[in-house]
Amino acid sequence: MADFEHKTIEYGTTILKLVRVKEFIDGTQRLFGNILFSIKHYREQHNEMMHIRIIPLSGITKISGTNRYTIQADAKLSINKIYVNANHNNQSIEFGPLQGLLIDESIANRGIGTFAMNELVKWVKQNFEEYVVVPFEFVGTDSMTTDDKEIRIKFLENFGFNLNFSDISRKSGSMKARRVSFLREYLNFDKVDEIEIEPYFFNLIKEKFDVEKQYNELKIDYQLRGEELLGGIQKADLIKYSLFSIGMVLAIFIFLMM
Repeated sequence: MADFEHKTIEYGTTILKLVRVKEFIDGTQRLFGNILFSIKHYREQHNEMMHIRIIPLSGITKISGTNRYTIQADAKLSINKIYVNANHNNQSIEFGPLQGLLIDESIANRGIGTFAMNELVKWVKQNFEEYVVVPFEFVGTDSMTTDDKEIRIKFLENFGFNLNFSDISRKSGSMKARRVSFLREYLNFDKVDEIEIEPYFFNLIKEKFDVEKQYNELKIDYQLRGEELLGGIQKADLIKYSLFSIGMVLAIFIFLMM
């Protein structure tokens, strides 16, 4: 994998995809959260890149009893993103970033990375099927568990990569594929579903106005009785919810206009 991110210039339109992430609790399916995938197309001279950013939207707010999941400064540049570069000079495909796919711990192992990788594989198979795939060397850490290794192995093999390990513990090695045509598309529909993005955000706007309407009706009712609004919808919560909703809608329109 090579880091071409700082060598490219953007063109075209951002593609947005919204995915519902599911989980099973005691055999019952429920919503874990919604994830936005911002997919951009870059090019520079003889290189083309598809770059994906993974953006949690809702339902994912806590981990291990804390309000926010934090990451080390050196990992921030690589967290929740993945891309692939097509070099037209030597007709090769190279996946990035150099550190590999790093998913925020709060959303890891839920099919989110698989969805992102599938978008890249689908793109290169549609456009560069006869290009060769540059091998990628991966290195494990001492803290890597057996489950972590098995998840990584299954993830890469599902997309058609052949793995060669350089140590008996299978922490380090390389992933290879002779050509793009040998790669496979793969999705786990038990974990993720793509949903229509427009109805989701229009419904978010509607919910915001509904909450504001309910608050105003309650406020008038309490004022007529000469009481303060102490129960029901708290104004601070309403403002917080409204600002969040407005911010999300504005973010989407900004993405669509780019």
